[in-house]
Amino acid sequence: MKLPHLDWVNQDSPYLRQHHQGFRTLSFTDELEPAFRRYHANAFLVRMRWALLVAMVLALLFAVLDFITLPEQLNDRLLSLRLGVIQPMLTLAWLATYRRELRDYLQIIGGTVALLCGLAGVGIIGVARHHAFSLPYEGIILVTVFFYFLIGLRFTTAVLCGWLIFFAYLAVELTFDTVTEVLLNNLLFLALANVIGSVGCYFLEYATRLNFLALGLLQDLADKDFLTGLFNRRAFTERAERSWRQAQREGRALGLVMMDVDFFKRYNDHYGHAAGDEALRQVARVIGEHVRRPLDCTARYGGEEFVGCWYDLGEEQMLLILEKIRSTTEALGLPHGQSDAAAVVTLSIGLAYLIPQPRQSLEDALRVADEALYLAKEQGRNRVVCKKP
Repeated sequence: MKLPHLDWVNQDSPYLRQHHQGFRTLSFTDELEPAFRRYHANAFLVRMRWALLVAMVLALLFAVLDFITLPEQLNDRLLSLRLGVIQPMLTLAWLATYRRELRDYLQIIGGTVALLCGLAGVGIIGVARHHAFSLPYEGIILVTVFFYFLIGLRFTTAVLCGWLIFFAYLAVELTFDTVTEVLLNNLLFLALANVIGSVGCYFLEYATRLNFLALGLLQDLADKDFLTGLFNRRAFTERAERSWRQAQREGRALGLVMMDVDFFKRYNDHYGHAAGDEALRQVARVIGEHVRRPLDCTARYGGEEFVGCWYDLGEEQMLLILEKIRSTTEALGLPHGQSDAAAVVTLSIGLAYLIPQPRQSLEDALRVADEALYLAKEQGRNRVVCKKP
């Protein structure tokens, strides 16, 4: 996916910071790596299911082929490896893809299964060599290609599996004193398969990570206000609605807040729109610093107006937070010679504090917060006013 125009993205976006920082080592910051792993697991889930299903069918076909073509003394041992190790491991991994609680562990499960199946394939060759039977080694290459490109393993896991199987095969052949020329030829092709697989898997994961960043940047463009970096009105409504419904179910309190920069039109007229934009950015930074929990959110509601939602805090805690926002904004010391409230930029804040009831809606609470904001302005601005429905 092509990245969106980076000048349109808020500069505080973690996706943009990661893009500038780069990821040639195929790792993101601690902020983004867990999210990428969840994205990767979901993106490759269907591919992993189908790849494992195809592998199960092929393993059965190889078992049938062994039964038909191999000497009787080999059949029992080879079938025990194919049907007693490879087939059950593939089946268990396939079933694991349907368990949501195992979704975060699919890389470990897939890598373990790939390694065990590869080692079982090496074991099959070892059994054949023990009975002085010339069994083709190319099955190891098929297994290698399978887990590098089809099962959806990330680069590190795939490379670890690939080279462990390579050295296991080398150990088996050395144990049975395989002819040097044959061994070198086999090792060369198996090593090249690993090199090609490693390079291909690296670029596949790199492209997947780039796609993840592009999706994140697009989501930022959709959800964030370009000027301030806070959520926009639409994104705030979605998140506040989720907090509202959860508060209704659990009987928890919500604090819905409307905030307005005092006499901002006068500020723009006097200092210019560039200064006005910078003032809004600084006020937004102060507001954003007081949102730390998943169910809390703040947004630029429009113009110089901001909105916020805090979940399950006591009324006194809410008032302390809002008073801190108000005082910190005033402490920024942004000169405002045209304000009747103070000589610097200030905020008027209205709080609607309530436990959501079945017949109430988020819009009702925001109207109460707006009424509280009106009272704050009526009482002289640069203050916090709380109103309950």
